Amino acid sequence: MATRADWNELRVGDEIEPFVRTTDLAHWNRYAAVNDEFIPIHMDPADARAAGQPDVFGMGNLRLAYLHNALYDWLGGRGAIAELSCQFRGFNFKGDRLAARGTVTAKEERDGAKLAHFDIGVFNQRDENTTPGSATLLLFDGGKGHTLPAPAETASHAVTEPGVYLDEKTIEWIGCTTEPVIALPVGANEIRRWAIATYYPERPPMEFYDERIAEKGPWGGLVAPPDFNPFAWMLDRRCASPWMRGIGTEPGSRVLNGGQQRHYFSPIRPGDVITSVGSLANAYEREGRLGTMLFLVSETRWTNQRGELVRIGRGTLIYY
Repeated sequence: MATRADWNELRVGDEIEPFVRTTDLAHWNRYAAVNDEFIPIHMDPADARAAGQPDVFGMGNLRLAYLHNALYDWLGGRGAIAELSCQFRGFNFKGDRLAARGTVTAKEERDGAKLAHFDIGVFNQRDENTTPGSATLLLFDGGKGHTLPAPAETASHAVTEPGVYLDEKTIEWIGCTTEPVIALPVGANEIRRWAIATYYPERPPMEFYDERIAEKGPWGGLVAPPDFNPFAWMLDRRCASPWMRGIGTEPGSRVLNGGQQRHYFSPIRPGDVITSVGSLANAYEREGRLGTMLFLVSETRWTNQRGELVRIGRGTLIYY
């Protein structure tokens, strides 16, 4: 067990302390309240059954938050999450016991930065990995927070032929960018509420709550958890990508969260104004256990009011 983020002591095969929660509607409602995620399939059994599931189920993004929490807690202020990606391969039903875990797979020094690579996952009470993925953590030298440079942009891999659900209109969006969307200034209480919701029912780390404690940390003040969403609860719904479809019950309109990939750079602080520019990176179809499935891969780039890159994110939605 890797009890602390110490570069010299860290070994391949080390495991971090798991972040464990037994989840139900109390957890999901708190997360929905901060992430504006009151979606009927997570709240109403009838809607969940209409979508082909036996009951309501938890949102994938909350499991993503649990993975962030497990890694953040292990770092203990000695580093930051640089990259994290995961797939959602199982459901989180009421009463499931979820354990977010991480195992060291490699150590690397890149351009003077000390990086630790992990296999990660969220396992249920049957030891099924419902959220397999990987993460890269940046370990700090000297106790001060710093970030990695932005990676080079990658070209989209476009599918040019329509399919069962993939149409010409969607194909035309591949590689195009949206107009910038600007969030409201981030409030300190939004940061506090996010941490309280994702750590429920236990207290969150106090550096997400108490500014005096945060001032002693590596960033010298209050910063948001890395998975924090400043675009939740905006009245202007242009945040929704124009290539997305609605959520329904008919084939081709049922939707699942396929997974997330995140690259983190400058942290989000109170007062920051985040601008998001989105694009459809890829769209393709596959045949699977649910029949024909349409995969829409969206990319967003966030910058703050100082022009600093905050996050590059890719998310996959599956329509079936």
